[in-house]
Amino acid sequence: MNDYNNEVGRRLRLIRNVFNEGGKLTADQFAFLLGETRDKITNYELGRASIPIRLLFELYNRGINPIYLITGEGSCFAANKAGSEFATKMLYRLENGYITDRKTIALVTEFVGNIENISSKQPVHVYKVSAGRLEKDK
Repeated sequence: MNDYNNEVGRRLRLIRNVFNEGGKLTADQFAFLLGETRDKITNYELGRASIPIRLLFELYNRGINPIYLITGEGSCFAANKAGSEFATKMLYRLENGYITDRKTIALVTEFVGNIENISSKQPVHVYKVSAGRLEKDK
């Protein structure tokens, strides 16, 4: 069971690294957005604890595919409106040079490459994250 938790935790950490539309969040920021504590997020990522259903549901509502998180199969993006919007925003940021870190570019490219029929020409809202708070870019 611990190997399973480690794999799920590794994928959760990958998602946290691109959750801010291609930008990495700290464990504190990620926890704040998901209504969790930093300690719980850290325990999930390190495989010390199983991810609860409520967190999988919260991630799904924010556009993350729980099947990808659990099994590593399929797209990282959920097959819902939030998943489509999340993928579109990441693709837009990637295509317009907002993502510059090579490792993040590779990760975003891998995730976005699994999505079909996404138009990056749609208007997007960009959020700035600092110290656990979100601010909408105007």
